[in-house]
Amino acid sequence: SNGHTTHNSQSTTLKFHLSLSQPSKMTRPVFIALILVIASVSTSAFVGHGSHQRSPTRRTSNLNLFGPKQALAIEKRKNPEALESTIQGLMLTKSLSRADAEKRYGEFLLDPDGFALKAAAAERSEAGYKDWIEQAVAKSDDPDATRLRIENFTRTNKIKGTAIMMAGSAALLAYSQANPYVPGQ
Repeated sequence: SNGHTTHNSQSTTLKFHLSLSQPSKMTRPVFIALILVIASVSTSAFVGHGSHQRSPTRRTSNLNLFGPKQALAIEKRKNPEALESTIQGLMLTKSLSRADAEKRYGEFLLDPDGFALKAAAAERSEAGYKDWIEQAVAKSDDPDATRLRIENFTRTNKIKGTAIMMAGSAALLAYSQANPYVPGQ
């Protein structure tokens, strides 16, 4: 009984090994179809779904050890004269209190890109635009040309993104066919 089980187990292992090293004609089309489905689904990252807004509050780290106050303190040690000039300028131009100006500048120092994106989103919503495309078209000297340029840019990048995903999938498929994974080797 024990010898029979070992022989049966070895026979199953051999059949499994042969099926992996010599794929049947049926598994190849199924595998190719699966790769194409995955590639087409993964290209959804290149398809616009309207305006995506980031959350208005951005966590600086999981522990929140470094924030606007710390960024401001570092800047104050590096260049106190420039910091004071910037704070005074913010107080004057934006009609802010010193505490508000320091908070605003600290937020800028912490995340300049996020600060600019939030400011642009606030300006857009105050002006009543639904997204950056609508704002760019409205502020353009030639709205039709601007809309066409944005549409061409978006279309071209969708095509490029899809081509990259399909080329990567094809390379992965070719590699997996040339070098099949065989467990236990």
